[in-house]
Amino acid sequence: MSQIVSKDGFVPDLFAGVARRTPQDHRPGAALRLGPEADVTALAAQIETASMIEIGFDSFADGRGFSLAALIRRSGFGGHLRASGPLLVDQLRAALRAGFDDIELPDAMAKRQPEAQWRAVPMGRGYRDQVFDL
Repeated sequence: MSQIVSKDGFVPDLFAGVARRTPQDHRPGAALRLGPEADVTALAAQIETASMIEIGFDSFADGRGFSLAALIRRSGFGGHLRASGPLLVDQLRAALRAGFDDIELPDAMAKRQPEAQWRAVPMGRGYRDQVFDL
């Protein structure tokens, strides 16, 4: 099992019954599962016809999935984009900025990081965007 988390906390999986397919097995309208090394240009046809794209993270320390998500959004993909793997609460804002709609966490990670922690992530402006009156 897994837990879906978004900016709203733990949420139902809107794609629970949708099979995820690799680029080699992709069919239009299916969910497309990609690894962080995927080539957006080579997969343009599959990306264009996917109902959802899931980018897998093997580790919270591998940031390639964030870069891939940003490339997919810049290529024009307007569908649902999901990060899948052991990401940390501290990475939620980065995931949203990169273009992800939500994160699919393994159960073990969801238990270590309860919903209250995810809901406590400030969604306002970052510290670099603040204006200070001096």
